Amino acid sequence: MSRIESLLSGVLPEAPAPEVLSGPAPSRAEPAGRPVTSAPPNSVEVFRGGGVPAATSARASPVAPRAREDNGFDFGVGGAFPPRPTGSLKEQVKQGALLLEQTQAAAVSVTLDVGTAMDAYARKHLGQLEPSPPIAGAPTSLTDYTSTIPGVSAKDAYAAFVGHPELLFGAAGIFLRPAASALTDGARLFLEEQGPPPVWAPITVKLDAEQRTVHITTLDGHPLRGTNRFIFDDDGTGGTRIRQYSAFQGSSPATSVGLALMDPIERQHDIWRSVHGQLHDMLKAR
Repeated sequence: MSRIESLLSGVLPEAPAPEVLSGPAPSRAEPAGRPVTSAPPNSVEVFRGGGVPAATSARASPVAPRAREDNGFDFGVGGAFPPRPTGSLKEQVKQGALLLEQTQAAAVSVTLDVGTAMDAYARKHLGQLEPSPPIAGAPTSLTDYTSTIPGVSAKDAYAAFVGHPELLFGAAGIFLRPAASALTDGARLFLEEQGPPPVWAPITVKLDAEQRTVHITTLDGHPLRGTNRFIFDDDGTGGTRIRQYSAFQGSSPATSVGLALMDPIERQHDIWRSVHGQLHDMLKAR
């Protein structure tokens, strides 16, 4: 391992189906890193490559299995681990209630797949949510991801990332609600994790085409309060270096429950490993 500097970076729709049971187990959290107790807050420990990509959901965009990953995918963790619920009791109760409501909607979406009706509900619900970035000054978990795409310009890599979100997230078994053929500035989406338990993780997207940067911020009811920043840089030899900076905290007591019941940290690594790997393979295949 080596050390690198870290940048702190309504009512459900009616459907022609029988009565649906709701209220699955508390939502899976979306943390991103292994516990590190000795690393100073401005650095991350680097873990090298490897890992098995997450299984692709049948409901997500179909993608061919990758025979190999030669994109140099790497990640490191730092800051405060594991992520703990942050904010006042009132704020945590609010986030937990929204998380439960969105988990129930995710269960309906995954079980019935009522398509446009769920997309309509998702749009309406997303419009009522506020951004929930990390609370300044509170302990924050950090994860830095990097990968490369040789022979592909940063401009083309950025355009492909923005233009094919369903294909990229589909490689990690993540479905988008509402469906989105491309990312747009200001877009609000649920990242639907099939589970168990199913999860709707709401986000908003900000694009900076000039700087080739994609900012993702969580919205109310996400298992985490957090941000992800993707930067697409030319590597000086005609290729692209992708840097992704994650900063997050727990949003409600469900974060601690998720950490105790499952392994969302490794799942998070698998999601981003799959997204980075799919972008690499999609562009290298041209």
